[in-house]
Amino acid sequence: MISNYTILTIPQWAIFAAIAVMVYGWAEHKKAFGIIGSGIFVALGIYAVIAILSGAMVPEEMLDITDPISEAPVFSPDEIPLEGRFLPFYWMLVFNGVLALTALIADIFKRRFANPLKIATAAIAIILFFLMMGALKA
Repeated sequence: MISNYTILTIPQWAIFAAIAVMVYGWAEHKKAFGIIGSGIFVALGIYAVIAILSGAMVPEEMLDITDPISEAPVFSPDEIPLEGRFLPFYWMLVFNGVLALTALIADIFKRRFANPLKIATAAIAIILFFLMMGALKA
């Protein structure tokens, strides 16, 4: 299990770094920086896969099989742990990593659809960033 700090800050900083590097590469017409930005998104997708598969997104206080079952709802929306609220975002980070990998490969082989894929990857990342902030405040 990883701390809530790590669950939140690694995606934030990776999204910020990737978008900053991609924008700099676009403004200065340097292809290498666009590739590095896509690579950061791919690395963030790999991090999300590792976090999901290793069980790091499992809340600390799970229901135990010995707990008595009552008629009351198990969780109210306010009681869902941070890891449970962030799990859908981590699945979207995995999807964004796959999309970034496609953009990275297209950029390396000089395909025309590399730039639209990079724009879509950055847009999804920005949306995820603000949705994660909203989930944190909820």
